[in-house]
Amino acid sequence: MKIRNLLMVGLFCFGLAFVSCSKDSCKECTGCKTLPTATLCEDDFEKTSNFNDQVANYESDGCTCSTK
Repeated sequence: MKIRNLLMVGLFCFGLAFVSCSKDSCKECTGCKTLPTATLCEDDFEKTSNFNDQVANYESDGCTCSTK
């Protein structure tokens, strides 16, 4: 019984560590008309859609955004 509980706790901790890992998805946007050069990372935004919207905003300003 103790081994089973230990295994369950171990799997829970592993799952928690896996979920909390950073996405490390960054885009470097350069060559903009009016916006400053920026590095945008998905981890800096509350939602992925907010990150995608900001990248689209930079691209609509004429920036070239490439994966960093």
